Parts: sequence; structure tokens; C-alpha cells
Amino acid sequence: MAQDDGAAQSAAKPTIITVFNQKGGVGKTTTSVNLAVCLAALGKRTVLVDLDSQSNATTNVGITQPISTGAYHLVTGKVPADECLKKTSYENLRLVGGSDELAWADIELALRPECQGVLTDALKTLPADIDAVVIDCPPAPGIVSVNALVAADMVVMPVMPSPHALDGLHKAWWNVNRVRSGYNHDLHSIFILLTMTEDGELTNRLSEDIIAEFGHRVMPVLVPRDNVVIEAAARDLPVVSMAPQSPPARAYLRLAELLVNRASHRGGTAGGINREQGAEALAVWAVEAEGRRSHLAIPEPGAMPDPGWTDAPELAQAALGGNAGWKVGAAIGLILLGAVLGFAAASAWFAFPPS
Repeated sequence: MAQDDGAAQSAAKPTIITVFNQKGGVGKTTTSVNLAVCLAALGKRTVLVDLDSQSNATTNVGITQPISTGAYHLVTGKVPADECLKKTSYENLRLVGGSDELAWADIELALRPECQGVLTDALKTLPADIDAVVIDCPPAPGIVSVNALVAADMVVMPVMPSPHALDGLHKAWWNVNRVRSGYNHDLHSIFILLTMTEDGELTNRLSEDIIAEFGHRVMPVLVPRDNVVIEAAARDLPVVSMAPQSPPARAYLRLAELLVNRASHRGGTAGGINREQGAEALAVWAVEAEGRRSHLAIPEPGAMPDPGWTDAPELAQAALGGNAGWKVGAAIGLILLGAVLGFAAASAWFAFPPS
């Protein structure tokens, strides 16, 4: 009976997916957010944990700052996990939000014995009905990232096929394997996701090099470079809920399916999916997101600007008051005079340097 109870508890453990790369700008947060939303759309009760002090994953699912209790309190063990959870507008998805305090978490954790396992212990206090946890790491191999890797059942490493990103992949791969050999001996599911791909000789060659080196660990999914991803981020939306039929959105849904299937093979709780259900959920969320303006509030071409936007002549008038024209002209004249005098002084110095 005790063995049966232990097996049941093991089976009930959520699948923890850590998205990690110590190099920034490779699509790590975009992958974390869209993967989490896709898992939720597929019917998996999912928690997105934002461990990055920039908190972009938090705002990308529509949660505004500040976060009273969130990832900082979770990773430092100050508050149980269930008290850090925030509801989102996406069914089945809850958030443990990021905050500026996370920038100090590495220092606080470094002062503790066995500091690498704090997050693992904290995640044990999640509600029992959670199927999957997606962790967005900061772009640095610090103690917070180590905690996320120690807690992981799976690691997804986004990388764009570029020379510098490839160098970063090798360093990240070394760090992941160091954590695996030292602390997380059961971490065998380490995958590489090619992001921001595009047609081109260099990109194709680098992609082939990565596949040749890492083999089956490279996911059979390519996330293409597409401006729709930038537009979605500007609207604080995952691309899968703003444009579910776009190529990047379809790639992330496929990634979620593959990870769920692989989790089911390793005995996790994330097994069993309905792709049609996932596509339908994303389509519904896309309708709900229609009309949400970019938080940048940039006027569309030909559209009247929102209050607060001022045309250039009006801006000069507001800043300089009346007769702005001659003031601007005088300022430009002074700048040019300063440049001429500076050039003359430099020429004199080179011609007659001080002894």
C-alpha cells in the first residue's frame, strides 16, 4: 500500500519545464509565455513562473505591476507557492509574477546552505491539481537560474541560429550539464528550440550545424522570425492568442504538443491532449484580444494621435513658447559656432602641441 501511495504521489507531480539560456535576445521569454498559454489551451492546468526581474513574462500575460507576492517570495521561500498564484485571463493558466526584487534574490540565496534546492522545495507547495509548470529564467547563470534547473523535469533552450548565439548555446549547455551532474541527476530531457529562423545561406548552415552537433535534442520545430511577435509583445499579448494562425503561433502550439507527449512517456501528469481543443481555445482568446492597443500607443498611419502625442511644430512651440522659430535658429547658430571653435582649437593643438 505504501508503494502504491508513493507511486500515486509521484504520478501527481506536475511536469516542470524550465526555459533557459544565459544569452539574452534569443526568444526565451517569448517561448516561456507562448508555451505556457498553449499548454493551458490544450487543457493542462499550468503555472507560469517569471524569475526574470524585468518581468516581461508577467506583463505579456496581461498582469500589471507591482506584484505584492510573486516569484521573489517563492524562490526565497518567504511565501508558500499557492499564495503567490495570480489568475490570468487565460483559462487553466495561473502566474507567479516577476518583480524588481528578483535582482537581489541571488544575493539572498547565496547566504543560505543548500541554496540550490530552495525553489524545488517551494514548488512542492503548489496545489495538487497543477499539471505543468513553465519557468522563465533570467538571462544569466546565477543562483536563481540554478534553482530553476535543479527543479526541472525538462529544459528547453531557445537559440537563434547566429554565430554569437551559437557560442552562447555551448556555454548554456555546459552549465545545464553541470547542474545535472551535480544536483539534478534525473534531468535527461534537455531540448534545443531554434527561434527567429529565416531563409538564408548562413542561417541554414548554422541550423544544420546545431542539428549535427546536438542531434535528437533539437526539437523538430522552427519558430520563424516574424514581426507579428513584436506586435503581440507591444500589446502585452502572447502571439498565440493575438494571431493563432501565424507561423510562430503554430510552431509554439506544436512545441507544446511535443513536450506533452514526451512528458507522458516519462510518467508525468501532462499526458493526453486534444489538438482541436487547443486550437479552438486559442481562437477564442484571439477574439477576446481584438482591439487591444499597443502599450506604446503609437498612432496608426493616417490616424489621429491619442492625447499626449504632439506634432513637431507644436512640441517646439510648447517647449520654447512664442517666437520659437528664431530661438531654434539662434540655438543652431551657437552649436555651429561651438563646433567651428572646437575644430580650430584642436587643429592648433596638433600643430603646436605643448612641450
